Amino acid sequence: MFDTIIIGAGPTGLTAAIYATRRMMKTLLISKNVGGQIIWTSDIENYPGIKLIRGPQLAVSMQEQAKSFGVEMRTAEVTKIEKQADGNFMIHAGQEKFLSKTVIIAMGLSSRPLDLPGEKELVGRGISYCANCDGQFFRGKVVAVVGGGNAALDAAEVMSKIASKVYLIYRGSQFKAFEILIARVKERKNIDIMMNSNITELTGKEKLTAIKATSGQEVKELAVDGLFVEIGHQTQTDLVAGLVERDAKGQITIDLSGKTSLAGMFAAGDVTQTEFKQIVIGCGQGAVAALSAYKYLQGKK
Repeated sequence: MFDTIIIGAGPTGLTAAIYATRRMMKTLLISKNVGGQIIWTSDIENYPGIKLIRGPQLAVSMQEQAKSFGVEMRTAEVTKIEKQADGNFMIHAGQEKFLSKTVIIAMGLSSRPLDLPGEKELVGRGISYCANCDGQFFRGKVVAVVGGGNAALDAAEVMSKIASKVYLIYRGSQFKAFEILIARVKERKNIDIMMNSNITELTGKEKLTAIKATSGQEVKELAVDGLFVEIGHQTQTDLVAGLVERDAKGQITIDLSGKTSLAGMFAAGDVTQTEFKQIVIGCGQGAVAALSAYKYLQGKK
């Protein structure tokens, strides 16, 4: 029996684990991977107290800190959560089952696809959702990045150092990224910025060979070796459907203390309705959720 089980090991889940164990709660953290989205982030420059750190490095540091306080970890996918008659929770993960008095949901978000014909078949064959993971495979080649937020511009900036040419394609007329990142991208001579454009077609069978970008009545066919899709993320909260309240976007609804509509279940970070999806905000909410879970257990005692 655990005092709390945390689902998700991004910055939010790892912070929750650190705070829970420092309250002497028996804590289990379950996730398919450690680090969440930050393992795909090259340079992090806005984490308080740290001028510059790479995403994977921050993830490892958080994991080591959590382990030093006694957090137990399992690499698995949680497939089912059951609220039992006694108020405790049964968590199904892989071939194992775990009992817990409380649950903290910190699953974050997953990459949003283009939903174009042939996209699924070309993933890993030219199409990627992570420039920092797969960028090195396109050294000296021509690639495209689609999106207009921080992730897309970061990917374009990273790939401009690796690829011979980068097409940055965005459907809007103004980027939604930080000004400093926009300035860096505009400085890169091998980045061709295409605004008010949509990718409408993918070409290639064994591997991606070209894309079609449409702007109004104009259609351009671009020969590319790779395409990095950075058009945002989406929630995957079917796991808790029927257990807690969610908004129209599928985000878990919480109050200021991280409580969901189900007693004993808490949520934090990008998986919730919080407007700003930032590392430092997720960490703060993870801490709040852990402290609220501790307070809940103290109340039951």
